Amino acid sequence: MLLRLTRFPLSRIALAALSLFVGRQALAQAPAINGNGQQVDITAKPQQVRERQDDVGLRSTYGREDIEKYGDSNLSDVLKRLPGISVTESKGKGAEIRMRGLGNGYTQILLNGQAIPNGFTIDSIAPDLIEKIEVMRVAGADVSAQSIAGTINIVLKKKSSNQSSEIKSSAGLQAGRVSGNASWSIADHLPAAIADLADINYVFAGSIDSTTNDVNDVLREGQYSLSASKQWQALADRQLQQTQQNRRDAISLTPRLNWKIDAQNSLNWQVYVNYARLETVKSEKETSLLGATTEFPDNRALWAAHIFTSRNDINWERRLADSARLNLNWGWNHFDRDAKFQFWGNDSQGRQTEHRYVTGDANENEYRFSGKYLAPYSENHVLSLGWDSSRSARTEGRDETDVDIATGNITPDNHHYQAGLAKLAVYLQDEWTINAAWSAYLGLRWERITTNSREAGEFDVENRSTMLSPILQSVWKLDAKRQWRFALNRSFKLPTVANLVPRRFRVDNNNTPLNADFQGNPRLRPERASGLDVAYEHYLTESSLVSINTYWRRIQDVMLEQPAQNGSTWLSMVNNSGHAKVIGLEVEIKTKLQELSPGLPPLELRANANRNWSTVDQVTGPNNRLAHQTGLLISTGADYQINPAWRTGADFSFQAADQIHESTYINTHTGPKRNLDIYLSWKQSKQSQWRFSVTNVLQQDRLVSGDYTNDTARWTDAGREQSARTWRVVWEWRM
Repeated sequence: MLLRLTRFPLSRIALAALSLFVGRQALAQAPAINGNGQQVDITAKPQQVRERQDDVGLRSTYGREDIEKYGDSNLSDVLKRLPGISVTESKGKGAEIRMRGLGNGYTQILLNGQAIPNGFTIDSIAPDLIEKIEVMRVAGADVSAQSIAGTINIVLKKKSSNQSSEIKSSAGLQAGRVSGNASWSIADHLPAAIADLADINYVFAGSIDSTTNDVNDVLREGQYSLSASKQWQALADRQLQQTQQNRRDAISLTPRLNWKIDAQNSLNWQVYVNYARLETVKSEKETSLLGATTEFPDNRALWAAHIFTSRNDINWERRLADSARLNLNWGWNHFDRDAKFQFWGNDSQGRQTEHRYVTGDANENEYRFSGKYLAPYSENHVLSLGWDSSRSARTEGRDETDVDIATGNITPDNHHYQAGLAKLAVYLQDEWTINAAWSAYLGLRWERITTNSREAGEFDVENRSTMLSPILQSVWKLDAKRQWRFALNRSFKLPTVANLVPRRFRVDNNNTPLNADFQGNPRLRPERASGLDVAYEHYLTESSLVSINTYWRRIQDVMLEQPAQNGSTWLSMVNNSGHAKVIGLEVEIKTKLQELSPGLPPLELRANANRNWSTVDQVTGPNNRLAHQTGLLISTGADYQINPAWRTGADFSFQAADQIHESTYINTHTGPKRNLDIYLSWKQSKQSQWRFSVTNVLQQDRLVSGDYTNDTARWTDAGREQSARTWRVVWEWRM
């Protein structure tokens, strides 16, 4: 039985109140600061940009200070403030993470260096469980080459010599909806009796989260035909008021065990477990200004799911002679989703005419085995070679029942299929110190990916893709502060299983070329790209830099989605459509004023700008760009240390409006997007700290429109999605 959890706001209020109450109680019981200063300061050591300077690859690392600054409960909110990353919220589909303006498979997301499973949402990872975030514009050969735009690696918490145990609780308010979060991280060695036998330490981190948000959208739709006099005549004009309420309750655990067996051997076990209960309630009411209404002008839907995800990684490292190392990793993942969906359709008189009930389940298990051997075989070379292998099996079922209320006819539509994914990769890489000023990275990765999907009596699809990816990265230091970077690589983008399966997914209401049914194409080939990156970096101080990066990608077999009329309905399918070119410019500036001059205020400044262009050869211009590409992204930020206890800061980002000719007949327009976040932190003591933040201060509405025009007809839609501020208070305590 489905429960409308959103009717019970008291549960969210209770969690928020309990979180803050527990926080205050722990604070009251916290030990006093002793004169020896043995308590750990809440402020983490700032990330030093020198680490970035010394890395031969195009890699940026962001630690706990960047992650916890605003007290975010969603990882996507953290990522959107990192240089060069944008986040697009797709209603009903979660957050899409983009690098260089491209998501949807162009940006690779990893968790502890491994690809996330199908159906895994990025916001199921609580920010409090993350140790660092690595952003790689060009990844090394030891990482999959499925990263035409770049790679983001989420690294969960590990034990380090200076890590402290912590407790954190927060409460948030958005448009009258209360959310709560509580997290903890306990790090220690095993008891002395055991420690005498083995050097074992552990981290036990977890979080509990309950969030709710509302999405309100107004959509204006039009339909036109071309008259004999070549004038567009309106056939339909209607306005749709859409409301959607999303609820998510989740618990995550990330224990890690580190065992130093002896001087040569160590063993680590990392676990990630997440259980989430999600619910979405949607309703739509239509006002017809001209022409006929849709089939269900008054409709509502309810979707609810239980999702369980677990990941296990066991890593064994052995140190060999001459500083060589052998690293072996075993892992297994489990994903289980149980979902239910109901749709109620009413006619223009408010009478129910349709009831649709769908149950769906998915179960996936993956097993992985990888290894790496690293050896500094000479003074100037560090050679490593390794392999990655994995195999996963997925079963998925969808049982649908449609009931026509007027006739009583019941139409079943049941589908159950199996899918498999097998990966095998071997790689070789060499970090080469040519001289004191010039270093290079040479890598070669061979990767084979085999996917299969079948349904008894319906389809049997198997695709095999092989990719050889050479990688060259080089750093040339002009002096101690200035350097040039150069990179060449080959990368690719695989079609998703949904895009390959020749099964039809239909929309619930209002089938148009801008809202078409979808069917997969088993003949899809992966996109393959050749890339070039050139960057100039000037490191002014230990924490100040100026970076200018330009990139170029040439992509073949671009996958484009194109709707076509199939009888009386519209059906969309993805096809390979020739070549595309992507170029861009990225500028990043970061500085601490007091490092430039001691007389300046304690102010940290940062700014970055990203300009991205693309052209698709088989789509006529102008604006024949890759679908949904973000053309211009500008962001700025500042942090000011008011005094030793108080600190404040703000981040502002701007995405320019985009007009894109996505395919032969479709044009889309996205309005400009401005976002401002501010925070204030108060270090109450060396153990405790409060954070106050307001995100989406400007609460700017999101504007999106589309246009499908062929030789005889035209469809248009224009939507306005409302947004709201989020107020949040966070309490932290560290031992």
